Amino acid sequence: MPMVTIPAGQVAAGHLPPVCARHGEQATAMKKVNLFSKPPAWAAVLIIAGVLPYLIVVMALRKTVKAPAWPWCAKCTAQRTRNLLIGLGLIVLAFVLIVVFASAQSDAAALGLLLAFVAFLAGIIVATRSSTQAVTGAFVSKDGNLVEVAKADERFAYVLSHPGARL
Repeated sequence: MPMVTIPAGQVAAGHLPPVCARHGEQATAMKKVNLFSKPPAWAAVLIIAGVLPYLIVVMALRKTVKAPAWPWCAKCTAQRTRNLLIGLGLIVLAFVLIVVFASAQSDAAALGLLLAFVAFLAGIIVATRSSTQAVTGAFVSKDGNLVEVAKADERFAYVLSHPGARL
């Protein structure tokens, strides 16, 4: 799967082929998607100082491209729905485990609460993987001039580089 770079202006203008960038299938919808740049690697060190300093730095350095028409296929919709349902299910399971084990008077209560904490964290991670940017796999470059699709399908790359081509 090739890395595809698209000028940010082209993405912001909505000039993309009706082919899913991730799966190479015909787009069933063109969705509004906000694409962001990845935070710099050194910013992770700021988590030690607290979440707020980390968020301030990440938000200040983040580049954004608003895509009014990003190609979205049926597989993208299914992937997003599946991740969201699994993530929310794990979060609900965590709360059920907290209720059950918080009132328990046994040695298993501590283990149950630990399990609830792990389920909650896993649920948040999986649910965040259902964001539109995570499903598209596209990120804005550090300078904000390009949109990079790391695992673009070959069919999307072909149609993008050959305007007017059809699948």
